[in-house]
Amino acid sequence: MFTNSGINKVFLVGHIGKEPRLHNFTDQKEVLCFPLVTNETIKKNGDNVELIEWHNIKIPKEVAASGNELLQKGHLLYIEGKIQTRSFYDEQQIKKYKLEIIVVKYQVLNTVPVLQEV
Repeated sequence: MFTNSGINKVFLVGHIGKEPRLHNFTDQKEVLCFPLVTNETIKKNGDNVELIEWHNIKIPKEVAASGNELLQKGHLLYIEGKIQTRSFYDEQQIKKYKLEIIVVKYQVLNTVPVLQEV
Protein backbone atom coordinates (compact mmCIF):
# COMPACT_ATOMS: atom_id res chain seq x y z
CA MET A 1 0.00 0.00 0.00
CA PHE A 2 2.71 2.52 0.95
CA THR A 3 5.50 1.68 -1.47
CA ASN A 4 8.59 3.87 -1.06
CA SER A 5 6.67 6.54 0.82
CA GLY A 6 6.32 7.75 4.36
CA ILE A 7 4.03 9.81 6.50
CA ASN A 8 5.14 12.78 8.57
CA LYS A 9 2.02 14.02 10.37
CA VAL A 10 1.61 15.45 13.87
CA PHE A 11 -1.53 16.28 15.86
CA LEU A 12 -1.10 18.21 19.11
CA VAL A 13 -3.39 19.85 21.65
CA GLY A 14 -1.62 22.02 24.18
CA HIS A 15 -1.11 25.47 25.66
CA ILE A 16 1.15 28.20 24.28
CA GLY A 17 4.05 28.44 26.75
CA LYS A 18 5.45 31.89 25.81
CA GLU A 19 4.27 34.85 23.80
CA PRO A 20 4.61 34.01 20.08
CA ARG A 21 7.29 35.95 18.17
CA LEU A 22 7.77 36.53 14.47
CA HIS A 23 11.17 35.28 13.21
CA ASN A 24 12.87 35.52 9.86
CA PHE A 25 15.21 32.56 9.30
CA THR A 26 17.77 32.73 6.50
CA ASP A 27 16.50 29.59 4.77
CA GLN A 28 12.76 30.18 5.29
CA LYS A 29 10.06 32.79 5.09
CA GLU A 30 8.83 34.58 8.21
CA VAL A 31 7.40 32.25 10.83
CA LEU A 32 5.59 32.68 14.13
CA CYS A 33 7.53 30.76 16.81
CA PHE A 34 6.56 29.65 20.30
CA PRO A 35 6.74 26.66 22.62
CA LEU A 36 3.64 24.52 23.08
CA VAL A 37 3.26 22.43 26.23
CA THR A 38 1.32 19.17 26.25
CA ASN A 39 0.62 17.01 29.26
CA GLU A 40 -0.91 13.62 29.78
CA THR A 41 -1.47 11.33 32.73
CA ILE A 42 -0.39 7.70 32.56
CA LYS A 43 -0.41 4.81 35.03
CA LYS A 44 3.06 3.78 36.22
CA ASN A 45 3.36 1.11 38.90
CA GLY A 46 -0.27 1.73 39.85
CA ASP A 47 0.23 5.48 40.33
CA ASN A 48 -0.87 8.34 38.11
CA VAL A 49 2.16 10.08 36.60
CA GLU A 50 1.95 13.34 34.65
CA LEU A 51 4.10 13.56 31.52
CA ILE A 52 4.89 17.06 30.27
CA GLU A 53 6.42 17.72 26.84
CA TRP A 54 7.54 21.01 25.30
CA HIS A 55 7.34 21.36 21.50
CA ASN A 56 8.99 24.03 19.34
CA ILE A 57 6.24 25.35 17.08
CA LYS A 58 6.68 27.25 13.81
CA ILE A 59 3.70 28.65 11.96
CA PRO A 60 4.48 30.10 8.52
CA LYS A 61 3.30 33.71 8.27
CA GLU A 62 0.73 32.89 5.57
CA VAL A 63 -0.80 30.14 7.76
CA ALA A 64 -0.80 32.41 10.83
CA ALA A 65 -2.46 35.18 8.80
CA SER A 66 -5.33 32.84 7.94
CA GLY A 67 -6.28 32.68 11.62
CA ASN A 68 -8.61 35.37 12.86
CA GLU A 69 -7.31 35.48 16.45
CA LEU A 70 -4.12 36.83 17.94
CA LEU A 71 -2.24 33.94 19.53
CA GLN A 72 -1.16 34.54 23.12
CA LYS A 73 0.55 32.71 25.95
CA GLY A 74 -1.88 30.35 27.68
CA HIS A 75 -4.21 29.78 24.71
CA LEU A 76 -5.20 26.16 24.14
CA LEU A 77 -4.46 25.15 20.53
CA TYR A 78 -5.17 22.24 18.24
CA ILE A 79 -2.29 21.88 15.77
CA GLU A 80 -1.75 19.80 12.65
CA GLY A 81 1.69 19.78 11.13
CA LYS A 82 4.86 17.86 10.42
CA ILE A 83 8.11 17.19 12.27
CA GLN A 84 11.24 18.87 10.95
CA THR A 85 14.81 18.72 12.24
CA ARG A 86 16.94 21.84 11.78
CA SER A 87 20.70 22.01 12.29
CA PHE A 88 22.67 25.08 13.34
CA TYR A 89 26.01 26.00 14.91
CA ASP A 90 26.21 27.46 18.42
CA GLU A 91 28.68 30.13 19.66
CA GLN A 92 31.46 27.52 20.01
CA GLN A 93 30.80 26.33 16.43
CA ILE A 94 29.37 23.03 17.64
CA LYS A 95 26.68 21.63 15.38
CA LYS A 96 23.31 21.36 17.17
CA TYR A 97 19.95 19.99 16.12
CA LYS A 98 16.49 21.25 16.94
CA LEU A 99 13.25 19.33 16.49
CA GLU A 100 10.40 21.58 15.36
CA ILE A 101 6.75 21.24 14.42
CA ILE A 102 5.87 23.04 11.18
CA VAL A 103 2.17 23.90 11.35
CA VAL A 104 -0.10 23.52 8.34
CA LYS A 105 -3.38 24.03 10.22
CA TYR A 106 -4.37 25.20 13.69
CA GLN A 107 -7.41 26.19 15.72
CA VAL A 108 -7.69 28.09 18.99
CA LEU A 109 -9.75 25.95 21.37
CA ASN A 110 -9.71 28.19 24.44
CA THR A 111 -8.44 31.71 25.01
CA VAL A 112 -8.66 31.59 28.80
CA PRO A 113 -5.08 31.11 30.01
CA VAL A 114 -4.36 28.23 32.35
CA LEU A 115 -1.82 29.02 35.05
CA GLN A 116 0.99 26.52 34.82
CA GLU A 117 4.41 26.59 36.41
CA VAL A 118 7.28 26.24 34.00
